[in-house]
Amino acid sequence: MILSLCLIACGSGGSSPAPPDPKVPPSQPPAVSKIRIAPTSALLPVGASQQFVATALDGEGQEIIGIDFTWKIDNPKVGRLSSDSAVEGLEEGTATLTASFGEVISNPAILQVIPPPPTTPPIASIELTRSSQTLFVGNQVRFVATAKDADGSTISGVTFLWTSSAPEVVSIDQQGLATARAAGSATLTATAENGVSQSAVVTVSADNIAPTARITATATSGTVPFTVTFNAAGSSDPDGSILSNNWSFGDGSPAVKGAVVDHTYESAGEFTATLVVADNRGANGTASTDITANSPAPPPPGAGWQRRGVNGDLFGIHFVSASEGWSVGIDQVIAHTTDGGATWPLQKNLVFKGSPSPSAALIDFYDVFFTDAHTGWAVGWPEAIFKTADGGDTWVEQHVNRAPWTDRTGDGIWDRRDWCEVWNDATQTCSKKYGSYLRKVQFFDGQHGWTVGRFGSIFKTSNGGSTWQEIPKNSTVRPLPAPCLYPPEHPNAGQPRPEVTSFNPHLFTVDVITPNDVWIGGGSEGDEPCATGWLRMLGHTTDGGQHWQFFYEAEHGGQLEGHGRIFDMKFSRNAAGGGGAAGLAVGGNGTSQANVLQTIDGGQTWHQVKAASYPSYTNGFYGIALISPAQIWLTGWGGLILHSDDGGGIWSRQQAKTTSQLRRVFFLDEKTGWIAGQGQAFFTTSGGQ
Repeated sequence: MILSLCLIACGSGGSSPAPPDPKVPPSQPPAVSKIRIAPTSALLPVGASQQFVATALDGEGQEIIGIDFTWKIDNPKVGRLSSDSAVEGLEEGTATLTASFGEVISNPAILQVIPPPPTTPPIASIELTRSSQTLFVGNQVRFVATAKDADGSTISGVTFLWTSSAPEVVSIDQQGLATARAAGSATLTATAENGVSQSAVVTVSADNIAPTARITATATSGTVPFTVTFNAAGSSDPDGSILSNNWSFGDGSPAVKGAVVDHTYESAGEFTATLVVADNRGANGTASTDITANSPAPPPPGAGWQRRGVNGDLFGIHFVSASEGWSVGIDQVIAHTTDGGATWPLQKNLVFKGSPSPSAALIDFYDVFFTDAHTGWAVGWPEAIFKTADGGDTWVEQHVNRAPWTDRTGDGIWDRRDWCEVWNDATQTCSKKYGSYLRKVQFFDGQHGWTVGRFGSIFKTSNGGSTWQEIPKNSTVRPLPAPCLYPPEHPNAGQPRPEVTSFNPHLFTVDVITPNDVWIGGGSEGDEPCATGWLRMLGHTTDGGQHWQFFYEAEHGGQLEGHGRIFDMKFSRNAAGGGGAAGLAVGGNGTSQANVLQTIDGGQTWHQVKAASYPSYTNGFYGIALISPAQIWLTGWGGLILHSDDGGGIWSRQQAKTTSQLRRVFFLDEKTGWIAGQGQAFFTTSGGQ
């Protein structure tokens, strides 16, 4: 199958004058002055083809038709030219294609050939988890089918059609769950898409006397949190011994086994606790009881969000316990508390790899992350990464891009004109600095970490930061949704930035699920001419950054609804510590349009949360705390704080009595949290209530 090709770059948008009528060559054709070749670049897999077109122009820029061009490819091992100027990809690599007429040679077209996509081998056989099964009426059993190729290797992603020869005896759904309905026999068959099938015989007996299941509970109501002791005493089996007692509690907690169990209800609500007992014949008996969990009393006066005086323009915050944490900000601020935020002495012992930061432009820190009370990292501008191994007594530089620290004006004086890209004369401050900002850092453990920032900067480490590997700013998986070139009249429009690639949108957030399973988020600036499609983006890799799946603006064919950029994202974690199904991504247009996106399928699809987005809220969001799939806090511009305790269905606004921008938010548990703000830190021991 020939894949469609995505161009790396094409002409910029906007209207353009109609092309001049092509000249019909007279008996003596005009002299060819210039040859243009299109497209100027192409990305295609091995085995796919790309058509190229050459156009000859005379000295006045008018097209000359009927020219017989000579085509040339400099690396025939990579691509093969056909007679109609199409190129077929032969093997992975890069080649240059030109068209010529006489001594006039066209602009080169760059051809990049990538490996072909993996092909799924044909299904040769199907294996079932069981070839026969004996059940009693009312029993259920799940069959699992596995497709195999001719070598016996498993083929994933196959959809099977399940059928029963006697559905009145044994029915089976399309997930392979069989239910015994009457005495008799039935053949169950799993059929793959290509017709290959495998069957199993199920025999059903009518002798299915269910055991009795009984529940006693120490309490059926109470004020959360309260603990109930459940007892299966009295459960009996007339024909065989009870093999297991399975409990579910109705509040989303994992099921447990045992005759007597204790369970604590943490959230208010009406719940049904269920007991299932199973005997040695496969028969089940059930019992249930209703539990009422009442809400606790309102928090005492003085709860909610309180200021915790850190003097600084703060962006990042992280705590390792209820008493000890760090917050970082502009002008080299690293503040440390060991008394829960009552006091915040500054940590100033920064050890540089080379010369220290100039006094006119101190390091700006945008995020901080600790793996334990001793080991942490702080990142910021200019592309700076610092590590501490002694709880912040010493911060050692691991990486920095010193390009902004140069005398751009050449006057021999290093000042704001050299490092500031956009200076605000009214406030005498710099609103945009040259170079890359690293906006967020997160570690999976003491060795594996990632950090992201401006211009699509992505770095990762597998040795605690001793070395940082930069992820290349390109992608062979999904190039830009709307290829773009800077307009010729504005070659540096928007801002100075690297060549346009899939990673160019500024990155503000990263969530490290495992060392190789990582999500990133961000977006381009609105004044950037190549921002089309990328004002809002998410990226996901499962192989450590070698390949990426991108999500971008819905209005340009992508998946992300709403407004503005993505400033933070977070996934829940499952019981094994991996990425959960629930995730949120937040952002917006600063002080005008809020945007909250949610996934419940692990990031495969994203939908806007209308109740927390514009027009319900105008100020955008900057930070997320996701303690569990249910407990969520969002922070943003204008002192905006939203909280949901039902996974995003209902949102309530919380107050910190400020109109400043609230950046990152961090919670240790459902009650204890902190916010890094514009000039202050905020603290709660009541979940913000």
